[in-house]
Amino acid sequence: MQDAPDAGRPHILAFARSSVGLVQVRGARERWIAPALLHDCSTGIEESTWTITPETVIGLRLRGATVEDHNRRAVRTSGPGRDFTLQPRGAQTRYLARGPIKFGQVFLPDALLDRAAEAENMPVLRGRLRDDLSFVPEKTLHILTSDYLRRAFDSRIPATSLEMEARALLLVDWLLRLHLSPHAGVASGTGGLSPRQLRQTCEFIVEHLAQDICLDDLAALTGLTAKHFARAFKQSMGLPPHQYLIAQRIEAAKRHLISGDTSLAEIALACGFADQSHFTATFRKVVGVPPGTFRLDRAK
Repeated sequence: MQDAPDAGRPHILAFARSSVGLVQVRGARERWIAPALLHDCSTGIEESTWTITPETVIGLRLRGATVEDHNRRAVRTSGPGRDFTLQPRGAQTRYLARGPIKFGQVFLPDALLDRAAEAENMPVLRGRLRDDLSFVPEKTLHILTSDYLRRAFDSRIPATSLEMEARALLLVDWLLRLHLSPHAGVASGTGGLSPRQLRQTCEFIVEHLAQDICLDDLAALTGLTAKHFARAFKQSMGLPPHQYLIAQRIEAAKRHLISGDTSLAEIALACGFADQSHFTATFRKVVGVPPGTFRLDRAK
């Protein structure tokens, strides 16, 4: 084992000690915001409950045996483009690998997730990410995690804390996008919407962005009262329905701005904003720049 994690994050050392193979640690002694572990398990991984940590842990299978997720009734497995795992803060996970395997882990503290969420005008997450994101086919997040681990363990050109913080922020930004995606997986938090209810709700929102969607419309899809629905949706997604709707409208507007020369007034109506003024004000608040500036920056 390399590097001794600092006393403020002893759970990282606990993770390292729980591995049956060789483990390398990077970033704990250097006090990176997102330390990393590299595991090389010559005998595979036994099915057992992994150490619960006070941080969110991203895992990535690098090579070797297929990983099986035994956290649900239906066992899910890794595969081409589906080697990413996520252990939300405080959650128990059980994985099995029936042969030699090498995998990496990145530890994401609540402060990092909340910092990224606030930048996207999302409510504070406090580690409450969806628990259904393991093995989803998300190419960009797979690449970002792989690059993070590669740089973390590059002994030829050691990474600086500044570089790794920038990489961690980019990684978390994409993780939040996956967390908000209606097609990434199915949420199953206690007291939340069922997988079918969540899928129907998110698809309805995306398909009706131009309309004036109200809470009663969404609740009717699930057979719940508006109050119960709002609470269940937030439990599943980590943010209330209206903020999810705004986020989807902004993402749709970005696509319009990048892909063509549609006027701001037309984009506003197509994405469900009251008018161009409302669109511009909301876009600036969420993105940080007005839509016209965003379009010009992307055209350079």
